[in-house]
Amino acid sequence: MSQTELERLRAEIEEQPDVVERLLDRQLGAVRDVARSIRQREPSAVVFVARGSSDNAAVYGRYLLEVCNRRLTSLAAPSGLTLYGRGPRLDRTVVIGVSQSGQGEDVIAYVREARSQGAATVAIVNDERSPLAESAESVLACLAGPEQSIPATKTVVAQMTLLAMLSSVLDEPASDAGALGGLAVALRAAVAQREAAARLARALAPRTVGSVIGRGFAFPPALEIALKFKETSYTRAEPFSAADFLHGPLALVEPNYSALLIDVGGRSSESALELLQAIRQRGGQAAMLRAGEIEPIADDVPNISLHAPIGEPFAPIVALVLGQLVAVELALALGLDPARPRGLRKVTSTR
Repeated sequence: MSQTELERLRAEIEEQPDVVERLLDRQLGAVRDVARSIRQREPSAVVFVARGSSDNAAVYGRYLLEVCNRRLTSLAAPSGLTLYGRGPRLDRTVVIGVSQSGQGEDVIAYVREARSQGAATVAIVNDERSPLAESAESVLACLAGPEQSIPATKTVVAQMTLLAMLSSVLDEPASDAGALGGLAVALRAAVAQREAAARLARALAPRTVGSVIGRGFAFPPALEIALKFKETSYTRAEPFSAADFLHGPLALVEPNYSALLIDVGGRSSESALELLQAIRQRGGQAAMLRAGEIEPIADDVPNISLHAPIGEPFAPIVALVLGQLVAVELALALGLDPARPRGLRKVTSTR
């Protein structure tokens, strides 16, 4: 195990509060310009195109824009264009490409096609000189600095923060972007939870984590935390919406089954607590990862919990950071190296 690479991964996780502060301080003007452009276009829909962890950030963007801004959104299927040459009509849409490196060929092709059709195009990317940034009409830079570890951490949080900022100023009169002011403070509290993350990891380690589950705003961090478990611990960790889990996968639960439930407070919290009871009644193990304006839970539930005065729409970012910590500690508890996932590279380009 490379201690240098592990230290680098932990350092990138710990940098995330600074990244968020930097975005709130330096990128609000650029975000307002993008919001103004979107309003002027009066689009019929907002289409996200992304891969990997950026795809999970895009799902978060969908929840924000649909719930907070009442905008119709979708996730693009870029292979429709790049494999079959049959992309959709995009002329009355806004297309937002989300990428860490800005190198993915299919995401770039989709944004270029959208722009050629007259769609408003936005790139959310860490590398402002990347092909994706050059392909889009507008660029929102993540300002995360170089991310050298293979598991994406600070770039994903930066993408989600930019999407939260965009949602906050998209409508007129604009929502108060100051509602995000407590995010960096909450993230500083989150990155200090390494010991709590290690305790939860030790509780999870004896059984393979079968699923990571969240509903509503808790679903996007469930997607990304599940991916981090797969990358770093090689565990199954299938992500589910709590609603979808009840429509069949609940049958998987037996005494050896283990699930991690994500709770970000607010309206989605009730479904997490109900599913907790359903899994335990069937003999499965259910642990919880909780962040935001959360209520107390029973002492016998393995959990990592961080109460933060931040609304449900923004709490998923805090939950994700807790999940990153748990992923690192789970890999270590299993004797694995979370900083060097087997068979993976930092930049993956798909066509």
